[in-house]
Amino acid sequence: MVKKLGKKARLLIVMISILSLMGCGSLNKIQAQQIEEKLSEMYGGEKFEVLALGNRFGTRTNDYVKANVKAVDSGVVFSAKMDTKGKIIADNYAGVLVSKQLEDMLNSNLESEGITAKSLMIAFSTIDTGEIEVGISLDDYIAKHKPEFFGGYIVVKESPNNTGVALTNALQRTFNDIQNIDLRANIWVIPEESYDEVIEDFSRLPEVSNSWFEDKNTLSNFKFSVKKDSVNLSEHELDQLLQGGE
Repeated sequence: MVKKLGKKARLLIVMISILSLMGCGSLNKIQAQQIEEKLSEMYGGEKFEVLALGNRFGTRTNDYVKANVKAVDSGVVFSAKMDTKGKIIADNYAGVLVSKQLEDMLNSNLESEGITAKSLMIAFSTIDTGEIEVGISLDDYIAKHKPEFFGGYIVVKESPNNTGVALTNALQRTFNDIQNIDLRANIWVIPEESYDEVIEDFSRLPEVSNSWFEDKNTLSNFKFSVKKDSVNLSEHELDQLLQGGE
């Protein structure tokens, strides 16, 4: 009899767990739809797609839900927070639109030098210059908000064409194009066979850190910065690093 009750109890626990998961999935879908609709209202009817949810409200420490969101038309991925009343309390859509202009420029300059790469950049400043206007150009953003430097990540596809000269030229040209604002990049070189898979996941992130690359197949990682009249690594050092050396 005890044995039978034990089986029934275990079955009940499993059923409750399944129902709980089903309910959680439904709740996630509702929250995602709310965020998409609220953002669309805020940004003139644009369409948005929630890619992932985290930081659920309902705990002692969280009173909001955080989402990774993709703007359907531009393809940019950004973060948004919605409170328990269904109000968007924070998002960085405007800033990410500015960053995308820099990323597109940087990716293009790298491609022109024979380097296949994807970048994720952001502006850094210690001065609060007010809210960023949605759709502001990169040049106007620099003039108005005066960033101290742009920093972020560049994911590079392994290739014999990757040379120190090519990388330096691409970043130097980008530095010149952004009115001599310092560029600081954390560069990860990915084997050719796994590059597309890494980039697919990388492109769905609003932000990234070194820890994200820990379980990825990588060849090398190094920091490269371009300032006025100086770079932190020589072309010879870059040659080695780009080919997987140290």
